[in-house]
Amino acid sequence: MLKQVRSGMKNIIAIFGAVLLVLSFALWGVPGLSNFAQRPTLKVGSEALSTSMLQSEYSRAMRMKREEREGKYTPDDARAEGLGEQVLQQVTTRSILEQEARKLGLVMTDDMVKEYIETNENFKNPTTGKFDPQRLAQILQANELNQTSFETLIRNQLLRDQLISSLMSGPPAPESFARTLLLRESEARRVGYLTVTADMSGPAKEPAAEDLRKYYEANLKDFTAPEYRTFNAVILRPADFVKDAPPAEEDLIKIYEANKARLYETPEKRTLYQTTFGDEAKARAAADALRQGKPFEAVAVENGSTLAASTLTEISRKDMLDPAVADAAFAEGLTEGAIVGPVKGLFGHAVIQIAGVIAPTVKSFEEVRPEILADFEKQAGRKKVRDAVEALQAERDTGAVLVDAAKKAGVAARQFGPVDSFSFAPGGAIVADLPGEVLKEAFALAEGDESEPQLLSDGGYFLVHVESVRPPAAMPYDQVADEVAQKWRAQEQRGRVAAAVKKVTEATAAGAKLADAAAGLGPVLETTLRRGRPDPFISPDLSEKAFAAPLNAVVVGESPGGGQTLVEVREIDFGRNPLGPGQEAGFREILGSQLNQEYLEAYLNGLREDYAVKVDRERLAAIFNEQPQ
Repeated sequence: MLKQVRSGMKNIIAIFGAVLLVLSFALWGVPGLSNFAQRPTLKVGSEALSTSMLQSEYSRAMRMKREEREGKYTPDDARAEGLGEQVLQQVTTRSILEQEARKLGLVMTDDMVKEYIETNENFKNPTTGKFDPQRLAQILQANELNQTSFETLIRNQLLRDQLISSLMSGPPAPESFARTLLLRESEARRVGYLTVTADMSGPAKEPAAEDLRKYYEANLKDFTAPEYRTFNAVILRPADFVKDAPPAEEDLIKIYEANKARLYETPEKRTLYQTTFGDEAKARAAADALRQGKPFEAVAVENGSTLAASTLTEISRKDMLDPAVADAAFAEGLTEGAIVGPVKGLFGHAVIQIAGVIAPTVKSFEEVRPEILADFEKQAGRKKVRDAVEALQAERDTGAVLVDAAKKAGVAARQFGPVDSFSFAPGGAIVADLPGEVLKEAFALAEGDESEPQLLSDGGYFLVHVESVRPPAAMPYDQVADEVAQKWRAQEQRGRVAAAVKKVTEATAAGAKLADAAAGLGPVLETTLRRGRPDPFISPDLSEKAFAAPLNAVVVGESPGGGQTLVEVREIDFGRNPLGPGQEAGFREILGSQLNQEYLEAYLNGLREDYAVKVDRERLAAIFNEQPQ
């Protein structure tokens, strides 16, 4: 608990999210089976969230990850880290809170939004301490936002904050609660312990034939064969449809050219010093001074700014919000040190100095051909799978059973079984090449039933027809005699250990010490248990029992190595307060925040139940360029 408190609070809501388009959507489109066609991708309560918004959120998240990792972040990395699911949760939480805020009648006027922006420290000039439109413009450029969309984001964020703040404004944790928690974290217990094993509990008994028969009959559930099923399945995988149909080279080149600017070209980037004047004459004087060798930092300071606030680092033309300034700053022929302006822009008269130039780059077709080919084959395979499913469904609509429909549609049906729900055949052999999704569906259907097309994790589809069901049945004794004998002996050993332990606990309950009560079994050893630290001789569950027991009590639990362990609590001690002087008040604040956080999470969980969330996982996977999760 103390570690959780020290770790601080988790971020619940992010203002900005994430997005990446699939390479070949333009060629293949998104999955289009008629029975999936009309569902929204994401619906939260009464709000249907657009595909374009989800794509935009995912793209922004991808870009932010790439910037964090200096460009070393790929779609495979995003899939491995579950970036799509993170974006989904962020978008869903935002929508739920905004709908609840509107339901409660919370409002955020234009004046409130304007006041927030103009008083926020992030948008102030560090020299003058006043709101700086140029600094705001730089932030908007970095996040690819315009003024209107930014104000909408701020308004929604303030509404969410207004709703959340009522739950997060609780007082610090009570002093008694905080001190009790600190004492608990520092608690240590000196204990005596003895592990009782089968060889310490007397001689083993050999079973008679009658004993084994009685054990078998009393425990038939342990010797019952599981339910087995035999079924036919049509399994359609994208990879199976592209093995013998390689794409034409010209098709790959078309994809490369269509996506070249977006995926394979890095535009020219420049580092700029930029300061904006309200008066054109002052701007012209500043530009002339720069051309005569005056440092830009001096010009920026004279204009009420700093060099750091005036620097735009490694930006491209599209990163600049003001078109006129962008055209001037990225004019051809400008080299490092060049002075540009003054330029009449949206926020005044801009003066610019080129501080650095990074030439554009482009990956050749040969470099990215393997990537394009893999994606082409994946998309082509998925399209052929969908076509095959449509053909199969058309045959089934005529009344044909699955096997006959598959034959007419030109696809293969395969028989599996008998097989149990864990993919084992009678005798214990594993049934190979049987996807888990197919097996699960086969055991969800009644005998004689057929499934509708179901999605596989690799983007394929499958259909199942259950031919026969063999119910669970007890196995004959002769087939399981060895297993019966093995389990009987194990039970007999447990019984001997339990009897020996019971004798000891009865003696300790009557007042005897553990060492005296267990004198005939072996020596009682000692160890010190500390909260949060594992002990090599005592299991975590038994350790918890020992910490919950009173002084001199004896508790019993399973031993990590077999048998049972008896633990006697001999001494209880509390260590030094881990907090230094004056830190307890801060600890109470953090603990109170942790409690508030738990209240908030419980509130959010309740809202998620009230605002039903419906997700089309197939469409979402297409948007995020990943398989359904």
